[in-house]
Amino acid sequence: MGRYSLLGESLRALRRERIEMTFEEIERILGFTLPRSARVHRAWWANHGGNAQARDGWLAAGYRVEHVNLERRIVCFVKSEAENNLRKGGKRAARDYRSFEDFARKVMSQYFGVELAPKKKKDWPKCFDLVSPDYKIVGDVKYFSMVRGERIPSAKFSNISEHVLFLERIDAERRFLVFGNDIRVPQEWLKRYKHVVKSVEFYFLHPDGRLEKLYPSSPHST
Repeated sequence: MGRYSLLGESLRALRRERIEMTFEEIERILGFTLPRSARVHRAWWANHGGNAQARDGWLAAGYRVEHVNLERRIVCFVKSEAENNLRKGGKRAARDYRSFEDFARKVMSQYFGVELAPKKKKDWPKCFDLVSPDYKIVGDVKYFSMVRGERIPSAKFSNISEHVLFLERIDAERRFLVFGNDIRVPQEWLKRYKHVVKSVEFYFLHPDGRLEKLYPSSPHST
């Protein structure tokens, strides 16, 4: 059992699609005080399996961190898209976030011709999912769907906007977001907000491994 497994067990037992917890509540579940980095760095709450707290905690329970408020010391966990699809009896077995992130890392590493891994520079706002060793290529993974299969996911749109802003501000030569699950999410976001994008590239990774460039438009797919 990992150090943060009790958090995963607690989230799993609650069986709710959305769970908000204070840092103090999490500490009571774990039986120890969260490290200082959890209180001052949003990257500590990143949804990638390289972090023990994510891997053994919320990701293991089928949740992801939707947002964290460091000032109020509150974190919101939501059921992963794959978990929701499976619970609703969908015909297509969707990849869960963790396996999609691994899948995206492999495909994007091949696409850019360099190994990509989670990394963070001192002056960056977060730890990004896909970063080259020289920090010149930086991207993040998104696994979103429309609400109930048809409505605009406003919270996810806000997340995309936030990450576009993050990427625009860092010192990299290539910046990108790679999406999975439902291509309509990045397409609808771009219809409304692509005018604010300066240098971030948008990709959609299909289940069969085909990589489609959504923005800037490209005549070919990989």
